[in-house]
This record gives sequence, C-alpha cells and structure tokens, in this order.
Amino acid sequence: MYGIGLDIGGTNIKVAVIDNDFKLKEKFTIPTPTKNYTVFIKKIAEIIKELRNKYKNIKGVHIAVAGDVDYKNGILRYAPNLSGWKNKEIKKDLEFETEISVTIDNDANMAGYGAYVFELKKKYKNIITFTLGTGVGGGIVIDGEIVRGFSSTAGEIGHMVVIENGEKCNCGNRGCLEAYCGSYGIVREFIKMVGNYKNYISRYKDINIDKIDPYLIYLLAKKGDKISINLWKNYGYRLGTGIGNILMILNPEVIVLSGGVSKAKEFFMPYLKKRLNEYGIKTPIKKSKIYIAKEKDLGVIGSACYVLEK
Repeated sequence: MYGIGLDIGGTNIKVAVIDNDFKLKEKFTIPTPTKNYTVFIKKIAEIIKELRNKYKNIKGVHIAVAGDVDYKNGILRYAPNLSGWKNKEIKKDLEFETEISVTIDNDANMAGYGAYVFELKKKYKNIITFTLGTGVGGGIVIDGEIVRGFSSTAGEIGHMVVIENGEKCNCGNRGCLEAYCGSYGIVREFIKMVGNYKNYISRYKDINIDKIDPYLIYLLAKKGDKISINLWKNYGYRLGTGIGNILMILNPEVIVLSGGVSKAKEFFMPYLKKRLNEYGIKTPIKKSKIYIAKEKDLGVIGSACYVLEK
C-alpha cells in the first residue's frame, strides 16, 4: 500500500510516495505548471495517474497547500501564493479526474504531521511544529491527532501578537510573530539596522549581494558580523516569546523547528532558551524539548504519511 503526498506552492510542487512502513520511495519537484486552475487540475491528475501506474496499490492522495483550507469539504478557500484561486473544490475536481480518494489540508498541519510520524517516529504524542520560512506556520498534534479547530483554521501560531502595535504583518495585523520571524521580517529588520545594505555587505568580497535573504544574513553572522549576530539574538528572543506562549497554553512534549531559517540555530538558539528561562511557570518549559527537523520537506512527506494513517 502506498500514499501519495503533494505540497503545492506558487512556484513549485513537491511530490512524495511513502509505503506502508513509512519509508520514502520517491520524492521529486516540478514547477507549478500554471495559475490557470483547470489546466492545473489536469496536470496534477496526469502526475497522479503516472504514479498510480508505477505503484499499483495506491490508497489515496493528500494535498498540502499554504492557505485557508476547508479540510472537511476539500475546498481551498484562499491561497496567497495562487492568485485568484478562491473556493476551489480541489478534492471533488481531482477525484473526478483520477477516480482516487483525495484530501486537502494546510501545509503547516502536514509539516507537523510529518514531524510526528516521519521525523519523530511517533515517539511523542504531543508536538507543535513551527515552520520557519517566508512566513511562520504551525502544526499542532495533540494525542496523535492534528488540531484543526472548528473552521479548520487552528494552528496560525505565526499570527499570535508578540509586540503590541508592532511591525505590520503580511496578514494585515501588527506585531505578529511572523512579522519578526518570517523571512520578510528578518530582511526588514536587517535593512533597518544597516541602512544601505548593498554598501554594507560590499565589505565582504566573497558574499553575493544579488539577493538579500536570511541565509545571507546567516553567512554574515558566521563571518563575525556584529549587526547580523545581534539580529539573530533579537530573532531568538522573539521566537522564544512565541514558543513560550505555546508551551504555556498547550504544554507539548516537543517543539519542532523546521524550514530554512532554522539553519541559523547556532546564533538564535541561546537567546531563545534565555527567553524561555524568563517565564515564571517553569514546569512546561523544563519538561519540553526543542528539536530541529532534519528533513526539509516535512509538508509533502507528512501528506503522504497521512494517507496511510487516515
């Protein structure tokens, strides 16, 4: 028995196949074929049919996508990276094309499920996953089950407010955790600290400044750049505030940090832990573990695992 997982992004689609023993049989990435929804469905159906011919015993397909998903009815209500896609009945449309069971979920939920099943091998039943990328997503697994909430929108931990009337977030609110710990927030803070970043970075002759992103700021910190190191200090403190809030509210066994920004852990982790130590209620802090995910594609792998589990 096999499960197919897809993680749909505005630029690329990740595809994974997992077997009954939760072993990864295949994983690949293709460009998102088109923003035209009808053509898109046809293309995805082709991929599913090809995999179905290759792996004869497919149980189903589970799709992860960044956005507002109605899990129960299989509807993508809104996706910020897929312009114009609103209230798309992906489940119904793909099942019509492929005659195979299809479900759809938020990508951070699936990253959380991937951490639970694939990364941590179900060793812990209560875990919260922070996806640290362009934004900050959250996957909540309690007693081995994904927490989706009444309207399938639980887990938006990136949009808890950590600084009242703070920086504007992409969601439209101010002071969200994402506004400081999402990639765009990190870059904004760096530019605010250095001014003309191209002039500033030009002192480091071996660093490409065509694109400024958290990885570049991480490289600067590795070179001993004091402003970059200080930025990661601030980052760790703010992320620690968000994690501390979650530890107090949900008391998980493990906090999993996934996504590209987690690579800078050597610079932000000491300050994250320092912030947690400031909390007055110590039990949920001391009893929990913080784990850095090794698998970079937990969303698509979690999707494929979910097919086999559910």
